[in-house]
Amino acid sequence: MTRLLVASFIALGLAVGQASALELKNIRPCYGPLGATRTDVKCMPGDVLFMTYDIEGLALDRKTGRANYVTTLELLDKTQKSTFKKDTPNDVAPHLGGTRMPGDLHVILPRNQAPGKYFIKLTVQDRLGKESKSFLYEFEVVASTFGFIGVSAQAVGFPGQHYSAHFAIVDMSLDSKKSPNVDVMMRVLDNKQKPVAMPIFSNLPKDLPEEIDLKKENFVPMQYPIYLNRAGSFFIEIMARDKIANKTIELRYPLTVIDLAGIGK
Repeated sequence: MTRLLVASFIALGLAVGQASALELKNIRPCYGPLGATRTDVKCMPGDVLFMTYDIEGLALDRKTGRANYVTTLELLDKTQKSTFKKDTPNDVAPHLGGTRMPGDLHVILPRNQAPGKYFIKLTVQDRLGKESKSFLYEFEVVASTFGFIGVSAQAVGFPGQHYSAHFAIVDMSLDSKKSPNVDVMMRVLDNKQKPVAMPIFSNLPKDLPEEIDLKKENFVPMQYPIYLNRAGSFFIEIMARDKIANKTIELRYPLTVIDLAGIGK
């Protein structure tokens, strides 16, 4: 189980007893920008780990009303040795007021990433407030197998929107002709886990894109478009069954469709 290792964030470079204004809150792994919360963060090689967070208590320039800070993203191995580091400067204005800024990060794991324990370290340095805060997040890379990777699925939508979830299926079993035999089903459930419409089916290799060569890479990107015709709380469920290996995988996440007519009343 992935654990947030640092529950209370430690200020860097502050004098003993000095009050700290800067905080990092609401750290959340999810399926891409505005994505549904990701509850299982065991990653396979080739996957993307996306996270969001909030920076609270940034100092603002008295003349411009802008915040100025640097985020540093690091990927650490099991010994907490840094294997990747990137600094990103930010100069932004909180146009809705307050001193909070949303942030996000993502780590793309190559297809040859070695299994094991890893850590994400994110540091925010407030240049105006002269403060720094960090969090450390542990996750695991598991051996590659038949599964979903690179899922991108927004958590909210609106009636009239053409919505779609994106993902890839990897490491399918192949027959003697180097062909898979995988059935994929997508269905929408209500908040009581009951189907609300007919499921959508596809099959690989029948629906395999022409440009995909599984002999070179056992990787098939897929998406299922959904027309959001009404507001409500739903679950999107995607299941794939590898008939050759007799394995089934499942992805399920919540989707809230918001009625714009009811907003502001």
